[in-house]
This record gives sequence, structure tokens and C-alpha cells, in this order.
Amino acid sequence: MRVTVVGGAGAMGRKAVETLAGFDDVDQVRVLDRDMAPLAALDLGDDRRKIEEIVVDALTDDLAALFAGSSVVVSALGPFTIFGERVLSAAIEAGVDYVDINDDWEPTLAALEWHDRARAAGVTALIGMGASPGVSNVLAVRAADELDTVHALYTGWVVAGTESEPGGPRPAAALLHLVHECTGTVQVLEDGRPALVAPLQPLTLRYPGIGEIGVRTIGHPETVTLPRRFPDLQTCYNVMAGPAWWFDSVAPIMAAVDDGTLSAREAALKVENGVQRPADAPKTLRTPSLWALAEGEKDGQPARAAVGTTRWSPGRMAGATAIPAAMAARMILRGQIGRPGVNTPEEIVPFELLMEALSPLYDQPDPSIPLYEVAVDSTVEIGA
Repeated sequence: MRVTVVGGAGAMGRKAVETLAGFDDVDQVRVLDRDMAPLAALDLGDDRRKIEEIVVDALTDDLAALFAGSSVVVSALGPFTIFGERVLSAAIEAGVDYVDINDDWEPTLAALEWHDRARAAGVTALIGMGASPGVSNVLAVRAADELDTVHALYTGWVVAGTESEPGGPRPAAALLHLVHECTGTVQVLEDGRPALVAPLQPLTLRYPGIGEIGVRTIGHPETVTLPRRFPDLQTCYNVMAGPAWWFDSVAPIMAAVDDGTLSAREAALKVENGVQRPADAPKTLRTPSLWALAEGEKDGQPARAAVGTTRWSPGRMAGATAIPAAMAARMILRGQIGRPGVNTPEEIVPFELLMEALSPLYDQPDPSIPLYEVAVDSTVEIGA
């Protein structure tokens, strides 16, 4: 079994390569990137023998030819506004199954347009299989399953998850992405219809078992894909949870990008350099690191249900993003998931299968605690 990782020497790609190389059912990991130097830092031990490095220019080289002979292609090559369709279309042309970590809503809509061509080619393409989107989408399905009817879905993550591993280029690509998704307009679902709105809007949600939490909106693909899975939804947002002082410090930086006084790179550097916590800042109400909240009805009464992860992987954002993608690639290799066409996580990735796959690697802060919690109003159930 050969897996090809596009962008495999980047911050996210390296974690995907490391994870895939550790699977007994993967014989070779072919790494495609323009600069292989960062790959040398990986401590792969005996698994390094599985690695084949191929230097490529993803904008000009024949990717389909390079994908030939692979069982699955995993794309960690961003920005997906530039490379998303190019890599996906090459996988379809090569007839190779595909997984990516696309977390931009615009190229997600573009990728969905390739559904018929992927289906005709017999290719299972799974897009947005990171943390958010990815695990968050599957959590949303699990939360919705607790209710009889669902009117609103929120997927959320804590702002601490924006931290990247030290030592990479600055600003980190993840921070540039954060600026992109916190400026301009983003697509959400309001009153049952897609709507373009300004990001970083404050919302107050009631999380079962925790209480009221303050969050801010951000542009992510869950808001454009979950309504396809739940066509009767009236509201769908992706949100960041965290301290109000952090949002108050970051919002003016993003506003400066919108009014042209800061470039996206300058803004990303400002966020990466850190914002100062005020001495009098109140204690922040803690939420799960990644969660989904469903609102609707159960037994004829208004109800809420939430599912959140209580453990996370090492590797900060790279681990949270790349490990689920690698696990999904292995699920495809094993025949555990698969449906020709372009698919999103909520369509083909079962909750229990994903939790079982992630549990051994999600060992922070303590592998003995449950991996997730299901909370329905004030009732909390834990899961291994």
C-alpha cells in the first residue's frame, strides 16, 4: 500500500507522513514537496525506509502521473485557494482515492463541483478531514443524533489551537489562514439560507453542563457542508471559543487588514507574536478543545446536545489536523469507508470508528481519561 502525501515536508504534511509511516498496513509513503529539508527533522526510526522523496513544483509538474500507483493521495498543500482543485483533479485523473485538510470554505464549494467526475472515475475523495473541519463535522452528527429535530448546529474550537510548532517559517501558514478567515466576509447559514457576513461576530451559546460561553464566528467549511447533511437546518456557524481579552486584541488587527492599513502577513505576525493578557482579565470558562453543539427538539421539547473531545494529540495544530487525515486515509485503505465522489466527513466517516482510531494517539493531557463527552442539557455521558 502506497500513500502519496502532497506538501509532505510542510508543518501539517510532516505529521501526516510520520503518522502514515507508523501504520503497519502502509508499505510506502511518497512525499511530494518543493523543499525536502524540513523532512530530515522527523525522527522516524526504522519507518524512514518507507519514505520516498520527490521534489515537485505543484503548479507546473504533472501531478496525475506522480500519483499513479498510489492507493491514496493525502493533500496537506495549502493554500487550498491555489492548490485545492489542482491536486484533487489530478487524483481524479489518476483514479486514486484522496483525502485533504482543506479548511477554506471557498475552495470547499469549488471541490464539491468535482463530485460527478470523481464518482465517474470511481474515486473516493474526502475533503476537509482535519480537526475543524473534519473531526468537528463528525462530532456535529453525533450531537444531532441526540435530538429528534435539529434547527441549529455550531462547531467550535478553542483559540489555543491556533498555536503551531516552533521553528518553522514566520508567519506560520496557519496564522495566515486565520487572518484570511477572520477578514472580509464568510459564508454561514442564517434563517435557512446561505449568507455572507463579517467574521468575529460575538455570540453567546449555552453549552450543556457548562453554561453560557462567549464565542466569535469565523469562516470555515462546516457552515457550507453541514447544511447538505441536514437540509432542514436554520442556523449553522463555526466559532472560536476563548478569552474575551484575546478577541478584543485580535479584532482590531483584522479590522486593519480590512481597511488596508495592514497586510495579511503583517497581521499574522502580530497574532503570532502574541497578545498581552490584561492583569485584571477574568478567568475564562473552559470548553472542550473541539466540540459541536446541536439545538432543536427532543420528545417535543426544546433541547440542546453537545459532543466535545477531552483529549488531544501531541504536535499542536499539526497533530490535531494531520492525524485525523492520516487515520481517514487508513480507513479508505482498509475498506472501512468509501463512496465514489467528493465527500465531506459528516457524510462518510462514522463517529465511533473515528473515535476508536484517534484514541491511541490522542494522549494529551492524560490517556486514561475519556476521549469525549456527550452532554444533553444537564446530562453528561463519557466515552472511551
